[in-house]
Amino acid sequence: MEATDTNTAANGELKGFKDLFLETWAEYKSRGLTILGVMLVAGLFMLGILVLLGLAAALFLGGLEHAVSQVQQGRLNGPVAGIFALFFCIALVFAIWSQSATIAAAVDESLGVVGALKVGWRRLWAMGWILLLVSSIVITGFFLFIVPGIFLSITLMFALYPLYEEGLQGMDAVLASHYCVKGRWWNTFGKLLLIWLIAIVLDLIPFIGQVLYVLFTPFLFLFMVALYRNLRETADAQPSGVGRWWVMAGIGMILPIFGLVGAMVTLGPQLPLILHQIEQQYRAAGRIESGRPPVAHPLSPPGTMTSKVPAVERELREVWHDPVGDTVDFGVGHWLDIATVSVRAVDNTLHLDIQTHFPLAAAFNAASTTSQPLYRLAVVYFDTDVDRRTGGRAGKKAVRSGYDYGLDITLEAPRNAPKKGQVHVALFRVDDGVRKYLGPLPEDQVHTDAKHIWIVLPYGRLGLQAGRKLRLSFVEFYQEQGSGLSKDKLIDL
Repeated sequence: MEATDTNTAANGELKGFKDLFLETWAEYKSRGLTILGVMLVAGLFMLGILVLLGLAAALFLGGLEHAVSQVQQGRLNGPVAGIFALFFCIALVFAIWSQSATIAAAVDESLGVVGALKVGWRRLWAMGWILLLVSSIVITGFFLFIVPGIFLSITLMFALYPLYEEGLQGMDAVLASHYCVKGRWWNTFGKLLLIWLIAIVLDLIPFIGQVLYVLFTPFLFLFMVALYRNLRETADAQPSGVGRWWVMAGIGMILPIFGLVGAMVTLGPQLPLILHQIEQQYRAAGRIESGRPPVAHPLSPPGTMTSKVPAVERELREVWHDPVGDTVDFGVGHWLDIATVSVRAVDNTLHLDIQTHFPLAAAFNAASTTSQPLYRLAVVYFDTDVDRRTGGRAGKKAVRSGYDYGLDITLEAPRNAPKKGQVHVALFRVDDGVRKYLGPLPEDQVHTDAKHIWIVLPYGRLGLQAGRKLRLSFVEFYQEQGSGLSKDKLIDL
């Protein structure tokens, strides 16, 4: 099939698809390797950026695996998120530079690989501005309706080529593409469709399709250059109505901002509930598939799994909730950021669930690189008789008193052995402000998984009685606010 056009312009006739294809083939035989070389060198630069990104993840996020996990879950603190944003911007610049250098090599036959890379860098910012204008105008078209968006996408398909062919920049380059295509939209679309179909077919060929597609990519650029030159030479339309194009570009730049603000206003108040529901559905799906979530032995390396889980885990009530990023951002402290503390009294047993924002393995990874093997996560305090006159204070600086028992939760990661990380939970009694340790909890009373520490305490361990009340609080260490006591909570037994 050959796309043709019955219309002619005052300065000449449009070439058919076959003529353009043969013309491009002749150019490809002499310049295809140069364009491939430009793509290869630019690709190596991009690969270097990705390697640096991986190293940054390993350095700041406790390993690449945890970095990917945190990015997917959107749980990054400010400095780390800033680092990822910086690397994203750098990668974007190199991606634009790669395309800029490739178009420069396709347009100017006198350029070699190094020359094309230099020209591509000089035209980088001008190309970025044109891309912003084109994408904004096309966004406006799709916002109005799908058809205007498709029409504008083809109309402005050649906006980059006037920059390298004639030195046009900004809106001048955008208008040059518009007036080249004006009156020949269907003819242009037909030729583009044919060349795209060839590329798709090559890519679908088994085994060698990807290789053929890469080899065909320089042909695509050269075909676009040939088609643009033919459109430009036969165009008779004159620039006019620049203002409406600026209006569409401005609308397209503002629309994403309005969309983001609208989403924040609409979903913002409901976002915690939505995220909580998603998490509950995810955890429920895990229980359906495996019967119950796997958990690690409290004093065993993470990865040693057992099926012992608190029977009322799914019934736990959230008592405290902390936002992400309220811990000291250094060393291990950043990773020991508590998300929620939940508690439930059922069948003469107290069930406690401490959930962290980040996987415990991330804390073990970070701690294993330091000389200090032990890091305290939190201390939970219990006022079993709900009498502030008995018991003692939670600490020397604590104002509140009357706590009778406490749980000391500590993470241990031997140096250079993150997989041997352990969670220790010790019970102590508070007498006149002095702690008297009663020993670690038995293995069947503490369970952990990726981000949870479940603790099961029979009433007898704390001298509790059903039908009464319990006052409790906790201290989260490494908080920027000073590691103070949380607000007291009163629960029914």
